[in-house]
Amino acid sequence: MRRNWWRRPGAEPLHVPPEQTPQRVLHVGKFYPPYRGGMESFLADLIEQQRANGIDARAVVHGDPLPDDPPWLIRVPVQITLVFAPIALGFPLALHRAIRAFKPDVLHLHMPNNAAFWALIMPAARRVAWVTHWHSDVLISQWDRVLQLCYQIYRPFETKLLRQSAAILATSPPYMAASVPLQRWLFKTLAIPLGLKPLHQEVLEQAQAEAPQLQLWGDARLRVLSVGRLTYYKGFDTLISAVAGFADVQLIIAGEGEQRKELEALIARERAQQGCAHVELLGQVSEAQKHALFNSCDIFALASRERTEAFGLVLIEAMQHGKPCIASDLDGSGMSWVVGQSGSGQCYAPDQVQAWKEAIRQALAAKAQLAERGLAAQQAADAYFTIGQCERRIAEVYASIRPATEGLPILRPPAAAARPLQVAVVQQAAQWPLLQRWQAAHPGSLLLCVDASGQRSPDPQALGGLAYVSLAELGWSDVVALIQRLAGEQVLSALSIRAAADLLGETGSEPPQAAPAGIWQRWLARRGIRHLQLGRTALLLRGEEVAAWARARHALVGRHLFVR
Repeated sequence: MRRNWWRRPGAEPLHVPPEQTPQRVLHVGKFYPPYRGGMESFLADLIEQQRANGIDARAVVHGDPLPDDPPWLIRVPVQITLVFAPIALGFPLALHRAIRAFKPDVLHLHMPNNAAFWALIMPAARRVAWVTHWHSDVLISQWDRVLQLCYQIYRPFETKLLRQSAAILATSPPYMAASVPLQRWLFKTLAIPLGLKPLHQEVLEQAQAEAPQLQLWGDARLRVLSVGRLTYYKGFDTLISAVAGFADVQLIIAGEGEQRKELEALIARERAQQGCAHVELLGQVSEAQKHALFNSCDIFALASRERTEAFGLVLIEAMQHGKPCIASDLDGSGMSWVVGQSGSGQCYAPDQVQAWKEAIRQALAAKAQLAERGLAAQQAADAYFTIGQCERRIAEVYASIRPATEGLPILRPPAAAARPLQVAVVQQAAQWPLLQRWQAAHPGSLLLCVDASGQRSPDPQALGGLAYVSLAELGWSDVVALIQRLAGEQVLSALSIRAAADLLGETGSEPPQAAPAGIWQRWLARRGIRHLQLGRTALLLRGEEVAAWARARHALVGRHLFVR
């Protein structure tokens, strides 16, 4: 497939000034409210905040159009749902038209979402800077062969999308560190916690008006609330078994889902065995009813057992209402991180009923202190987890990135003198000392060494004074983008790309090779780059000038460079 984003060295680059936030952002989401879900609620809050701050934010999502939809929201009807993925046949056309008409500065892709892959085959989309919001990995049970097969088809597109992205946003540091798909792209990944818009007075008034109509809580000393879809990974069975046997504890679970019958059977068994199990499966509730439940409970519980619960945005909702939280201490999930950052409660091992029973017992014993803990949780939500803070950090990301055609965002020193750029492709480890001596003998040139040897990283002493780039998981596409970007800087007056052996005057060291077949291979061959093997090592930049450019940008997001 023709890669339309390559430019000739003299072509005018696409440019988003780093000091200016782009004014047009097109979000590609899965669904949008009134569809219920954490991703959907966050997307709605983010767009509202962006538009309030002067960014023209729009969205293309799945779903049937509604009469009161704003003009900036495009819903595309879904024809079929295949293994939990909505399939909308009109999505590629709708996305293409939106990009052509809107001409966004940034394409903000919310993942997981199979519809975002359509952007990979759209030249107009590829000319725009991409920000991928990584809400969750696609987690597949080892026993589900159908989903495993589907993910094998899904994964190459996922990888291409991450490769194309100028920046990737994870929702918490633990999730970013544990996400297998993101490990190749940590150099351009940043953790930005999700946030919610503050509770307005009208929301609280609606919640107070709903409270008398619910009349669900009995005279239990401890009122425990959990909210979410009734599905396996939420761990509601752990909560039900944990509260069973406590005569003065009541648990209400708000939500609907495929596990309702199993949970109802479990409640009946626990009542028969323990003598009491004050549990109510409330079903789907309205937003006002949900806020009323948050207002009236004593403590909120989230016992999810899988990393599908990537962040636990519902924890922030509970904290906004001044409620302490108990959550699963699940490796690689953001739940324990949110609770730990906020100081809003405690975390316990998932699926360990006895540990959760102890959590309920401790909450009963410390009932008098729950209000104090809830106040701390509310203050933390207002301080760390607002949509305003989240939007500001995302705006910084927008300001720091450039379209994929510009590659790595390296800043030039403002007063630097023009220097020719020499790019040497290194295929033999023995060439490093020779290149070091070449650089010392040519101080007027900036030498960028591209390691194509496929061996482990060379000795740091052999790289002293050299700007060094290893053929990384980025692949040659990003390395060439870096070269193009450096060549386009005004501090560079010339560009020469050649094999290191040619630069050093050595001959006969390279074996013959057939003519390159691909478009980008021919682009490289015309500039003297030959016989390259793709490697998978870390991207490193060495040398004073290149390192200075990298440090100048390292505090922002863009495509980060690891400087050693």
